[in-house]
Amino acid sequence: MMLLFPEIDRKKTKKRVHGLLNKYRTLVRIAGEKHSPKVTTTYTFEMRKMDGEFSQKSEQPVDRKYLAEVELVKITEAMNQLDEYDRQLLYDKYMDRNFTTNIAIYMKHHMSESKFYRELDKAMIRFAEAYESGKLLMEK
Repeated sequence: MMLLFPEIDRKKTKKRVHGLLNKYRTLVRIAGEKHSPKVTTTYTFEMRKMDGEFSQKSEQPVDRKYLAEVELVKITEAMNQLDEYDRQLLYDKYMDRNFTTNIAIYMKHHMSESKFYRELDKAMIRFAEAYESGKLLMEK
């Protein structure tokens, strides 16, 4: 019998989330600025209006631009399922174009280092649950 909520391997799950979100800035550069989500003051992600939806699929075996656009949409959909607090932590850590240190992030949020890492861990797990219906979750 398959469990709806099997025990999650938090360490492996966070590693997968980190691997994906760490590529966010690269995806934005490949997709092009006009395809990057706009972030509102409540850290809601809005895909920019596009003239032709996605770039035309070319004859190349791998169309990096198209794949980057698709991935950005998936990340945006998952981020928007999170609450504002989680979105803000993940945005500051992985998505802000002004790359900053963890120390600067937890000082900005007026929290201790240990609380920052606890909160970031929880946000990463929730992101894993939201991304493509739990695709990033790793079971024990």
